[in-house]
Amino acid sequence: MTAATVELHEHPGVAVVRVGSGVTPALRETLFDAVDQHRHVVVDLGAVSTLDDVGLGLLVRAHQRARRRDGIVCFAGPSRFVITVLHTMHVDGLFPVFDDCDEALAWLKDQKV
Repeated sequence: MTAATVELHEHPGVAVVRVGSGVTPALRETLFDAVDQHRHVVVDLGAVSTLDDVGLGLLVRAHQRARRRDGIVCFAGPSRFVITVLHTMHVDGLFPVFDDCDEALAWLKDQKV
C-alpha cells in the first residue's frame, strides 16, 4: 500500500472504509475508529493494487480489535495480488473476502452477526 485517501461510510451496525490506495496515518486512525465504533467493518480494497507488511499489520490489528468486540472485518474487492499476499502470509482465513461492498454488506446482514 502507498499514500492514499480514506473514506468512511456508516451503515446500521457496519462501517465501510474505502481505501484510496495505501496506508497513511489517516487510514490507521479511520480504520481503528471504525472498528471501535461499529461491530463490523468492511474494508474496500478495490483501489489497492499492492499490500506491504505495514498495511498487512494494520489490517491484522484491526481484525484483532474487532474480534475482541465479537466483530468482523471483511474485505471487498481485493486485487489478485492482495489475495495472494493474504494467502502467503496465512491470514486469508481471518477475513471474509467479497467481490464488492454490496456483497459484503448483504452477507453481514444475512449472517445476523
